[in-house]
Amino acid sequence: MWQGFCEHLKECGRNGAPFCLAVVAVLCMGALGDWGLAVFAVVLAAGIAWVWASVAEQRQKFERLGKMPPLSENELHRARSKLVDRAKH
Repeated sequence: MWQGFCEHLKECGRNGAPFCLAVVAVLCMGALGDWGLAVFAVVLAAGIAWVWASVAEQRQKFERLGKMPPLSENELHRARSKLVDRAKH
């Protein structure tokens, strides 16, 4: 049963996540009543805040690097060899 359910969720794509959230909300409300839904809402809000903070941190890190991140030693060597090869021709 669970394997079929998981296969169905794979086929749903992005629409599977809201469905799973709705199922969890209904289960929380059924198990704990209104308190279950409140706990679910708090946990969901904390998760969204954590994701938001992570995205903001990555965005700031990217902005500090500039438009292009620095090249590694291998990339610098490859770029220099291409420039030398083009200059010879």
